[in-house]
This record gives sequence, C-alpha cells and structure tokens, in this order.
Amino acid sequence: MDSPIAARLTALRRLNILETEPESSFDSLVSLAAQIFAAPFSAFSLLDGERQWFKARVGIEPAETPIDISFCTHALASGEPVYEILDAAADHRFDANPLVWGETRLRYYAGAAIHSPTGEPIGTLCVLDSVPRGPMTALARSQMRSLADAIEDALRLRAELELRRATEARLSQSEASYRMLANHCHDILVRTDRYGTISYASPSSQILGYSPDEVLGKSVVDFVSEDHRADVLAGLANLFDPTSPRFAPDSPREVMQRPYPAQTRSGETLWLEGASTVVLDAAGQPSELISVYRDVTAQRALQQRLEAAVEAKAAFLANMSHELRTPLTSILGFTALLQQANLPAPAESHVRRIAIAGDALLALINDILDVSKLEAGQIELELEPAEIPALVEEVRDILSVQASVKGVSLQVINDLPRSRRQVDSLRLRQILLNLVGNAVKFTDRGAVRVHFSEVGEAGERLRIEVIDSGPGLSEAHRKRLFQRFVQGDSSVTRRHGGSGLGLAICRELVELMEGQIGAESRDQPGACFWVEIPAPAVCPAEARIADAGPEGEARALTGRVLIVDDHPINRELVRLFLAGPGVITAEAENGRAAIDRASAERFDLILMDVNMPVMDGLAAASAIRASCPLNAETPIVALTAQTGAEIEQKCFDAGMDAVLAKPIAQQDLLALAAQAMTPDAREVAA
Repeated sequence: MDSPIAARLTALRRLNILETEPESSFDSLVSLAAQIFAAPFSAFSLLDGERQWFKARVGIEPAETPIDISFCTHALASGEPVYEILDAAADHRFDANPLVWGETRLRYYAGAAIHSPTGEPIGTLCVLDSVPRGPMTALARSQMRSLADAIEDALRLRAELELRRATEARLSQSEASYRMLANHCHDILVRTDRYGTISYASPSSQILGYSPDEVLGKSVVDFVSEDHRADVLAGLANLFDPTSPRFAPDSPREVMQRPYPAQTRSGETLWLEGASTVVLDAAGQPSELISVYRDVTAQRALQQRLEAAVEAKAAFLANMSHELRTPLTSILGFTALLQQANLPAPAESHVRRIAIAGDALLALINDILDVSKLEAGQIELELEPAEIPALVEEVRDILSVQASVKGVSLQVINDLPRSRRQVDSLRLRQILLNLVGNAVKFTDRGAVRVHFSEVGEAGERLRIEVIDSGPGLSEAHRKRLFQRFVQGDSSVTRRHGGSGLGLAICRELVELMEGQIGAESRDQPGACFWVEIPAPAVCPAEARIADAGPEGEARALTGRVLIVDDHPINRELVRLFLAGPGVITAEAENGRAAIDRASAERFDLILMDVNMPVMDGLAAASAIRASCPLNAETPIVALTAQTGAEIEQKCFDAGMDAVLAKPIAQQDLLALAAQAMTPDAREVAA
C-alpha cells in the first residue's frame, strides 16, 4: 500500500494543479474566508514532498514555503475537520519557526483539510493572524468546513473539465486521423441511417464518378443495379426492422456483405464488397450503419478466369480421358480375345506381354487422371458396407501372378474380429493395389505380408500394414515418400519403373478419408507401409445377389443388341465380346442413327457410347426414352471413356441404366448383358 505522502503526490499529479496560474474560483473562496473570519492572512495551500505551495492567498507574499515550517502539515496530521493553533508563541513545536519569530510573527492558525476528488488529503484552506485568538465557535467551524467543501467541489469540477477537455482533444485528434485516413483510403467509407440514406461518404466515392457531396442524402440502393436493389433493401430490413422475418436483434454487429454490382455515373459496373458495423443508439437499438466498400472488380474478373481455367482443364481431362481410353479399348480388348485363342508358344508369349504393357499404360493413365481429379476436388467417397478380408483376397489374387513369377510369397494375416466395415471399397482397393504392388515390385525374394486389424478405443478404425522383405528405406527416401513423381529407386537405370504417382495418390485418398498413412524401415531388411482409416463395423447384411448358378457355369446369351459407337473398331470389339449363336447385333455410328434404329426395331439391350459426333449418347438415350415406344423400357448401358460420379450421374439423368467404363472388360460386359437379356428382363421390356 502506498504511503500517505506517495498517495498525496499521485493525487496532485492526476490533478495537474501545481505551478498553475491563479483561478478565480479558488481566489474568491480564499478572499471570502479572510472576510468571514476577519483574518489578515488566508490561503489555499497544497503540500507536495518538500514544500507548501499556495494556489490562492491573501496577505501572504511568498508563493511557497518549506514544508518543515508549514502549519498545514500539523492540520493534515491531526485528521480533524478543522484544526486550530490558538497561540503559536506558546507552542513549543514552533520555538524555532521563522514564521512565528520572524518578521511575520504569526500567532493564530485555523485550517480545514482539502481532499482530492479521489479522497486523498492534499492541502488546507486556512486563515492566520498575528495575534492570538480564542477557540472558534461551532458556527465558525461549520463555516470553515463549508468553505473547504466548496474548494473540494471546485477541484472536482476542475478535474471533470480537464478530463472533458482531454477527451475532446483526443476525439478531435481521432477525428482528424479518421478524416485523414478516409481522405487517403482507396476503399469507400459510407455512413447510412436505418433506411440506407447516406450521411457521410469518403472522397473515395469518386471511383463511382460522384463527389462526396453529391451522394449525401441519397440512398445506397441508388448506386446498385436494379436487379439487386431488393436484396439490399432486404438486408437493411434484416438489420433494422423488427417486423422483418429475418430480423435478429442479437446478431453480431459486424456484417460481411457479398459483392454487389454498383453503377458508376458513366454506366460502368463496378463490383463492391462491403464490411459493415451496426451502430447502436443510447437505448441499445440499431440505428446506423458504417460500411467500408472495396472495389473487387479485378479480383472478380480474375476469379472468373480461374474458374474458366478449371472448367477448361476439366474439359481437357475429359477429352484426354476419352482420346486415351478409346485406343486402349481396342488394344486391351483384342488382346483379351487373342489370349482366349489357341496360339503357338511364341505368339502366346508376345500377346501376354502386350496385355501386361497395356495394363501398365492403363494404370499410368488412371494415376494421372486421379491426380488431376484430386487437385480439382472431384473425387467423392462412396461409403458402403464391405467385407475387408474378401477385398484383401481380391488384391492378392490380382497380384499373385506377379509375385509368383518373382518367387515372392504373398501372405495375408487377418486379425480383424469384425470383418464387415463401412468404407469406400473402390478407393481402398486402389490404395491396397498400390501399396502391395509396390511391395511386390521392390521385393526380389522372401515374402510380402498384408496384415489387417482394428485399432482405436472402440475398434472403429481399420489398420492395414504391408510388410516386405525388400531393400528397406533410407531416411532420405522415407522423408520424400508420398510426394508426386518420387520413387524409392530414382537412379538412372530405374530398375523398377513407374510414374512415382502411386504413393502420392494413396496419401491424398487416405487424407480424403480422414485417415493417416506412413512408412518405416524394420530392423531386418524390408519396409512397412501402413494405413489407418475410419472404418466403423456394420452388422452383416443378408445376401442380396441372387444365386447365379454353379461356379463357372456360363449363361448363354439370347437377344438383340444395338451397339452405338462412332469408332468402327470399338463396335467390332463389342460385337466379338458378345459373339454367340443367340445374339443378334445391330450397329449405329452416332446418336441420331441410334434413334432411327430404335424407332424401327426392338432391342433387348442398347450399348451407347457417350461422346459421339452428330448427337452424343446422353441426348440419344433421352430421346429413345421419350420418343421410341419400341425401346422406351429397353436397358441402355453407357460405354464411356470418362470416369467419375459426375459423368455417371449425367448418364443416369439421361435415362441410362448402367455405366461401363472404357477400356471395357469382357467379363463386365457379359455380366451386364446377361442381366439385361434374361427371359424375365425381356418380358418386362416387351
């Protein structure tokens, strides 16, 4: 706690009264005290650390005296409302005091303590005489105290005036700074009332072609294009009108406004984006709006160019997907037909190598397209119940031939107590094919083990580890993994090949699943790649797939099929895939020709390419559903080189029943054809 002297000095500094010029209010009260008490000397004195300083005085020449000879120190020390010294000459405290024994020869003193507005004693109102006096009457003491109270009131008023002047000075400085900023700010500052009437506009309003004076008194809606004025008025009503259905009195006072088109004097359109603050009145009700509007015309144009570039990129990717997959359809399709033939040993080996190279090229194309889709945010997860062990076994079956050729054992370790999980099985299969395929590729001997289990407090996450006995990972390689175009072996010889995109795609897919992926070296040769993803367990569902008959039993196809494709080679390939004694095929080279055939003949199945000249497959499918009674209910399967949920939805919206991606796998085509060309399906179509 501060000492009394320290508290007094602090109070005096706050008052800022020492060494100030005389003030009439204090002079009048001191003169009145001298008159009331018929005293030759009177003063309003203040005590700092070393002296007594007189703010107002009567009959006293010096402006200050040393504090150690001051009578006021005794008055403050006494704590009495009014303190008297009747005869200083008879008081031993003043035996050496020059005010008593010097030229002034003071004898009588009466002083009332003066307190600061915050309550600290800082001085006295006193009267003095050169002759001794008797004690004051009660009335005189009351009068003395009243005069002291009046001085305290004057001090309080003085402090309030000082505070007000300081506040006004700060406000004036703030206003000057505000106006300077407003005058030099490129953004438009606007103040409006609850109805949108402008009461202030900064000089930046000139970007609209108007001076600030020209916009005063006008409404903000006057500067907005007509088709947006209703939105602006509705926004004002939501902020200020209690009758508005969206009025929210407790909503935040800071409001962001979407870009609006503003009209300049010359008729040009500028897009302005606003940030507004709602000003409350004395009753706490919204009354005004202070807004800052920024010209975002250039940014908007840039955004539109970027969006156009994204759309152009998407269109380019769709076109490239079509152009790349179309020849691959022929390469892989006819290769598959050759593999079914009885070829001599050299030719069989050559065809097998063509098939392997074609699959590798297809995988590379898929990787590149997946990277582009991930960048554009075009991949969405499709969660569904899936049997994880069956999915892993499917991956092992796909890679088992590659592993056996190298003499690598491909093992599966199942530690998953609940096998049915909610996952995107297609994307999880893609991740596993990359990880297990890499492990097999980089392992020359030994084994690759796929270990899957559940983790988490409730076992709600799936963990899959792919452990190989290959060369392992150096720390430098481990840090660079999962980046695009990075390979574990990036030497000139590039023994293992590949695009370096697989692990990057895995990382982005796992992150899309809100999971984690990583890799680590083991103490012994080899590496472990692991994935953890959310995969809640689901109850086993009843089988929904009808019994297709004994395994390996082929279903004989019977019916009429319309093949629609602008490439004759693709039409030939599909015809050969479906070849059988019970299948009759017809062909059309575009959507218009398909409508003509569908109007004249009834088919059991229509296989429709999507991208074709003259009329595309989407328009043709819609037209067949709407205007070809013979085939209005005929199953239509899209054959498309484009992939993804967006193109699938377009096909379904056009009335197609299924989508088959190119390159076409013969078994997938036969399965769809068998489903469409069963006797039951033909009866429904009829």
